This record gives sequence, structure tokens and C-alpha cells, in this order.
Amino acid sequence: MPFQKPARHVDRVFLHCSASDNPDHDDIATIRAWHVSERGWSDVGYHYFIRSDGTLQEGRPLERTPAAQAGHNAGTIAVCLHGLAAENFTGAQYRTLIGLAREIDGALEGRVTFHGHCEVSPKSCPVFPYRAVLGLDGAGRMTGSRRDDPALPEETPISEDREPETVEVTSRGAAVRRLQRLLREAGYRLKEDGLFGQATLAAVTAFQEANGLEADGIVGPLSWASLTRKDVA
Repeated sequence: MPFQKPARHVDRVFLHCSASDNPDHDDIATIRAWHVSERGWSDVGYHYFIRSDGTLQEGRPLERTPAAQAGHNAGTIAVCLHGLAAENFTGAQYRTLIGLAREIDGALEGRVTFHGHCEVSPKSCPVFPYRAVLGLDGAGRMTGSRRDDPALPEETPISEDREPETVEVTSRGAAVRRLQRLLREAGYRLKEDGLFGQATLAAVTAFQEANGLEADGIVGPLSWASLTRKDVA
């Protein structure tokens, strides 16, 4: 569903998680029932909901102010991803989020910033690494994948002869850095920062499409083989 710029002023997008890993809760209808029946709201508090399989569902109409970040709802769009445990969020969800964020950023001509609910609330929501996924700068603008996470651990170099690990959105470390180097050598403009964010995803899918591979953004044996020009056994 293409993003349609609302008539109301919007300058921020807030990201949330549903705080449930129950498959029965993986639907905007369930969230709407919670918000309407249990909280007495007029509609679900979020504008968008992203299911575990990456399906994007529409919630509250974009022309209406959300009810998602108490005291910080005016001028915002609210997006929620199904999930509770950080390790259970899926690459499909991240790819959908990246695509939606790009559409919003483009429609609003870059005059929008992206934030986690935790930035205006004591809650830890969202628990997934949203800054790395969207490649946000310190102000919350989408500037591509960048190394601005001081907690990123030191990397152990990987052998060029060893079979590289499969990497995808939010992967980090030496394998991602090697991937970014190979993509740069293939002509893609990309920072070698060791973080698989939205800029790396764009380069990977473009490379996969150009080389007759499934453009799923996941770098497994076939993509590695194409990048290194090695035959797959």
C-alpha cells in the first residue's frame, strides 16, 4: 500500500512493539480490540502494524492523530511491529519497516525524524534495534547505515577462505564489513561500518536483482558466491 501524505502536519514517526509474541495477537484487529474495548479509545492507537511475516496493515487513518505516545502524539505517525523478545523480530518485518520509512521520508521530503517510543517514555519499547535497522543519525534522520553505536564490539577478522555466515538486516560484525567491501568493489556506494542497515539492504537487493538471484536481502551461499565469483558446490 503506497504511503499517502496526510494533510495534517507531521514531523516525527514513532516506532513501537506490541509486547507480545503470541501468534494469536499478530494482527491489527487484535490490537484494535485491546485499544477500543479495554481502553475505551475510538480506534487503534497506531497508524500501521507490521506482522511477523512482514505484512503491513493499516490502523488508525493517517489524517487522525495517533494515541500511542502519551504527551507526544501531535504531529506524529505511529508504527507498531508485532513482537516482544528482541530475537523474535523477523527480517521480513524489518524489510517492510524500511520500505515504509523510505516512503514516509520521501513523501515528507526528508523533513521527518524517526524515534523509538522509549525516547519519550520510561518503557523499553521498541526492543528491536530500530536505529541500526533504519540507519538513523543522532537526530533520528535516515542517512543510511552508519557506525554510531558505541557499544559495537571489537571484531575478529574472518578468513577469506572460510565459508562466510549468512547475514541480513541487523546483522553486524566482520562478515557484514566484508559484505560491504565486496559491494563497494562491485560499484555500490556504501560505508564499511559493519552494520547491516537500510543502506546495505538496498545495495544487497540491487546486487541480487542484477545477478539473477532472489532479491530477498538475505546474503547466503548463492549471494556470497556471486559476490566472490566462486562456484557453488
